[in-house]
Amino acid sequence: MHLRIKAVATAMAAATIGAIAIPAAPASANVSQGYVTGSGTWTDDWGDEGPISASTRSYNNVVAMWQKILVADGYLAASGVDCRFGSVTTAATKRWQTDRGLVGDGVVGPRTFARAATRLTTYEGWFYYDGLGSNFIDFGRLADGKWDMSIGINLEWQPLSYTAATFDRCS
Repeated sequence: MHLRIKAVATAMAAATIGAIAIPAAPASANVSQGYVTGSGTWTDDWGDEGPISASTRSYNNVVAMWQKILVADGYLAASGVDCRFGSVTTAATKRWQTDRGLVGDGVVGPRTFARAATRLTTYEGWFYYDGLGSNFIDFGRLADGKWDMSIGINLEWQPLSYTAATFDRCS
């Protein structure tokens, strides 16, 4: 009887460890789609995004989104949101990554986006990034799964494109 209990306990432990080791499948977005996108549950939409950096997709609305996150967390001045991933954004990104236990390489890829997504929350159908203090960023997710946000003088909502910089302050 004692051996049977031990065998059942061992099998249960192995099953538990196996279940923990297999992560849930992330949303199936792809940079080639041209936008930050997701489907189904929103909590995993950002875990497969990027990369953006000073040398990869360095001028677009996704860069503006990342810069707004850096502003919300106190790593970049609001005047630094210009849709260009330059040296100031790179330095701020490296500090942000290092402070969160990530490799501070200045490249915003799936791990960096996934870490940022841990600060996303929802309220009455809207999404927001909860930065430091009372700093937050409003987001939406359109019916086709594209994420959008609003910045600039006219507060126009724009999809988060990897290929275009369409916010007023991006010109």
